[in-house]
Amino acid sequence: MSTLKFGQILLQKGYVTPDQLKKARDLNRENPRMSISEILISMNITPEINILSALAERMGYPLIESNIFVDDPDIIKLVPEKIARKHNIIPIKIDKGRLVVAVRDPTNMEIELDVKACSGKEVTYALATEDSIKKAIEKYYSNITAQKIAEGVDMEAEETEKQQQTSEIDSRVDSAPIVKLLNTLVEQAYLRKASDIHIEPFKDVVIIRMRQDGDLVEYMKITPGTHRSLITRLKILSNMNIAEKRIPLDGRFDYTFEGTTIDIRVSTLPTAYGEKAVLRLLGTALGKEVGLAELGMTPENVKKFEHVCNAPNGVVLVTGPTGSGKSTTLYTVLGNLNKPTVNITTIEDPIEKRVMGINQVQVNEKAGLTFAAGLRSILRQDPDIVMIGEIRDYETAEITMRASITGHLVLSTLHTNDACATVARLIDMGVAPYLVAAAVNGILAQRLVKKLCPKCKKLEPLSDEQKKILGDKSIESAYFPTGCASCNYTGYSGRFAVHEVLTFDSELRAMITRNASTDELRAYAESTGMEFMDQNVRKRVKNGETSLEEYVRIIFTMA
Repeated sequence: MSTLKFGQILLQKGYVTPDQLKKARDLNRENPRMSISEILISMNITPEINILSALAERMGYPLIESNIFVDDPDIIKLVPEKIARKHNIIPIKIDKGRLVVAVRDPTNMEIELDVKACSGKEVTYALATEDSIKKAIEKYYSNITAQKIAEGVDMEAEETEKQQQTSEIDSRVDSAPIVKLLNTLVEQAYLRKASDIHIEPFKDVVIIRMRQDGDLVEYMKITPGTHRSLITRLKILSNMNIAEKRIPLDGRFDYTFEGTTIDIRVSTLPTAYGEKAVLRLLGTALGKEVGLAELGMTPENVKKFEHVCNAPNGVVLVTGPTGSGKSTTLYTVLGNLNKPTVNITTIEDPIEKRVMGINQVQVNEKAGLTFAAGLRSILRQDPDIVMIGEIRDYETAEITMRASITGHLVLSTLHTNDACATVARLIDMGVAPYLVAAAVNGILAQRLVKKLCPKCKKLEPLSDEQKKILGDKSIESAYFPTGCASCNYTGYSGRFAVHEVLTFDSELRAMITRNASTDELRAYAESTGMEFMDQNVRKRVKNGETSLEEYVRIIFTMA
């Protein structure tokens, strides 16, 4: 194993030039899913064997430069053909008790997990080209199939047996207790207005918790045996592979309760004691459609935000951290804009809510359908309004800005702390200041705040220190959480959103074009009467809607 870095070895051996390596690193930052070695090979900068040679030296693995040869045919049987073809690998020998596997990408951790699981042996690697591995797979696994036929093994009978085993599993998990358990979990989550259900396995017990008003609350405990059946039931409903337990899986299903269809997104994750599952009950699916005012937006902000969303073209951004309700806000806006005379197309990852009359596209990065690639195709579909789930990179941001200039209204989300900082974030991503100034109509920043339980909140005088924290000495008293049976003794019941809306006028656009700082933008916005998020929360504290504790939490997240 070399102490030199991979890039240094490539340069030392003369396989790449410094400029070529820099270009590959830049592309890797833009698309982290592609490794530097994959980028160099795809760009035809250097042959695959050179990349593998440098990897072998860096990681201390042997390199197979010629055809792969397996001396003992029984070695091949340690890894099923399905796994070999899935990862493009092949077992070649046993060395000091470890199974040596020929691979092209030794950094793929999934390979070691899968091979170790099916062979029961510790794994080490030898590096080989993609083509030589494929040839070896065809050669050696074809021999195994031929050997089974020669020995009179009924391949069709084997497949029938597998199908019968799957059928037995399906029958077992469709039993009434498991069905009732899952139904109860979903219904209770709906009634408690929970956003998520967490099913978490530990050594001797499985804990089920629900996220209510932003906090996880324990609901019940089940046995490990019940957990396995529950996970299988979830996988069947969500169209997941019930036999796959080693990698994270995603799916979704619908559940109808009290006349309402609940859209549920399911995610599983392998942990030390089994698969953890999280069920997200999508808030936009629970009950009737709501307007911006029902989401907690003040009348002034509703007027300003609706004005920018009703423009014929331009970019409207909704910003905030994960779980701040950005998608709910966007879907509310889309619901207001969804008319028979308008073509609305979205590209999302994942699709949060299916809406009649809106063309929705699911991102599929493995197939090459990224936000940027999907957006290019959408623009050839004659859209009036485009919604992009999230702007994650320069390419998506650039296309978004240019799409708005060519006559489209584009809605999207971005992860920033406040509205004014969003401008700096876009410029930092590589978008030219003049393009941001020309394209963006308005920016909405938001957070979710816990609502005080109306039945048990208690009015108390504020100390001088608390007044100082609140930033308004004129507020003499405020409501504090107490806790009662109605709010499950938390002191809070429900959440609402607080917002700040930055609208773009000619002066603000001019300031952005000349690259004004975030502080300058904030000062100008304040001079025009913009209400900032901290002021919004302070007003809610004064009105008795939320607590000083929530004010401190929101201010801390914006710092």
